[in-house]
Amino acid sequence: MSEGGATAAAAEERALILREAAAFAREQLGGTLATMHAEDGTPYVTFVFFHMEDDGTIVFGSQPGTQHARNLAATPEVSFLIDNREVIREDWRRFTRIVVEGRAERVPPSDARYERFLQGFRAKHRPAADFAASFALYCIVPRRLVLMRGIGGERRAVEFDE
Repeated sequence: MSEGGATAAAAEERALILREAAAFAREQLGGTLATMHAEDGTPYVTFVFFHMEDDGTIVFGSQPGTQHARNLAATPEVSFLIDNREVIREDWRRFTRIVVEGRAERVPPSDARYERFLQGFRAKHRPAADFAASFALYCIVPRRLVLMRGIGGERRAVEFDE
């Protein structure tokens, strides 16, 4: 295959993985945000409502002063897990998960992305979005997205430019 053909095939595979990830993410209400404790650097995880943009960007809200908001201010590098673990008891082969590794950014209302991110979040989480005036909006700019299906099964990854 020529270099141009290989590049086109890689771009096609990347687009396919992102489409599959976004479709799966739309079905899940929340995800697990992993941060580093601001106080002592130990790992910290919490559940958050989220929305995934088509490009793999994760959008979520956080009340000011929460542990994960303090952690993000100190160390913005995060990992985010989206899964459907409820299916494992019935059929572990249907167990799907996405891990997004990247850097979290607070998105202020003055940011050009704010309204688009907020609209996507509101469309998915109408009740939670009612608190939008009192929470800070964040996005995770992905460095890597890994889509996994089954236990020990298919694993496909997308690497993002920094």
